[in-house]
Amino acid sequence: MDNSSLPFISTSQRYLALLFLLVGSLAAIGCEQSASANEELLFSLEKHDWVEIDLGHFTISVLIADDPTRQPDLNSYQESVSLNYDLHCLVSKADEQRVKAYLEQRRGELSDEIIRTCRHANLIDLADPELQLIRSQLRDYSEEEVGRGVIKRFVFSNIALERY
Repeated sequence: MDNSSLPFISTSQRYLALLFLLVGSLAAIGCEQSASANEELLFSLEKHDWVEIDLGHFTISVLIADDPTRQPDLNSYQESVSLNYDLHCLVSKADEQRVKAYLEQRRGELSDEIIRTCRHANLIDLADPELQLIRSQLRDYSEEEVGRGVIKRFVFSNIALERY
């Protein structure tokens, strides 16, 4: 930048203007919504045509290993927990009958997979208030069995983890 083209602005004022421009640019970049906020917005817009299907109430007893890296020793007394929750799935209105037909024919298989998934989880995963690992594994199973993207989301409610 040639000093003769802007004779009335001092060098320090130019640097100050550049600094404001830089800070403003950084602020504009920092004010963008995060990907998760965008995903939540997309989720809230998409879910308007979703319906909820009740998958039932589950009470699952799980043996807990004293070392999370190994399975429980079934020959000695182990601490147990009971995981209780209600499970629903969200599907689009277009897929509602398809999922209901699947559940009529294969609800037992789905229940077995839900129980198996919970029993293979460790205590940390069972104590997660969102049950993220279990939700993820059920989603993988449902995509294989029902079809990719048919079950939009699994919803856990009334979750209680009790030790005994």
